[in-house]
Order: sequence, then C-alpha cells, then structure tokens
Amino acid sequence: MSDPGIGTFVRYWLHYNNMSSSFYKQFLGAKKIQEEYSQQIIDTLAKSNMLKAIMQINGGHISVAEKNVSHPLTLKKIEQLLHEYYKQRGGKDETKDIITFINANRGYTKQQYLKKSNMGSAPALPAP
Repeated sequence: MSDPGIGTFVRYWLHYNNMSSSFYKQFLGAKKIQEEYSQQIIDTLAKSNMLKAIMQINGGHISVAEKNVSHPLTLKKIEQLLHEYYKQRGGKDETKDIITFINANRGYTKQQYLKKSNMGSAPALPAP
C-alpha cells in the first residue's frame, strides 16, 4: 500500500480539526444551557422548601446533591498558603526561597503541533 501523501494528510487533519472545533463549541453551548436549567430547578425547589425532593424520570431519578469543588492549586495560591503556614508556625518565612526553587526546577517539555492560522476563507473540503 502506498503512502497517500502530505496533501491527503492535511485534508484529513483539517477535516477533523474543524469537526472537533465544532463539537467542542456545541459541547460548551449545551453544557452552559444544562447548567442554567439545573440552577433554575434548584432555585425553584429551594423557593418551595423542596430541596430534598426526588424527581422520578424515565430510567431513574434526579435529586439535589452537594459536592466539594477544590480551588485550583496555582503557584500563586501555593505561595499564599505557604505564607499562612509560616505565619501560624512561627519562625523564618521561607516562602520566597521555596517558590523560587519551584519555578527554577519546574521543568517543561516541548511538543510539536500543527498551528492553524486564518488567512481568509478556504473552500470546504469533502469528508475523507
């Protein structure tokens, strides 16, 4: 079997790049609307003092639940927490030295990727 060639690879890449971008936008839109309805349901139940209600649906039920959502652990947040740690513990605050060490030794990897730039409209290509 022969190699289909760079042109074919680029067409396929563009097709799936556009498809994944479209699906991602659809997902974000659907998720936003779902969250809005979720909040409307919770607000309506709260106004009626029915937060413990169990709503029967086809294939199961829906109820209001709670979950703990951790805050992002950024370097800025770590620095803030270290300052608080040393403040409670007493003694020398070594936060600056620790953050400097982390930044110097954090490391990274380089990855190659295809970068798409919009240079005007290109005709749509047929699906592979």
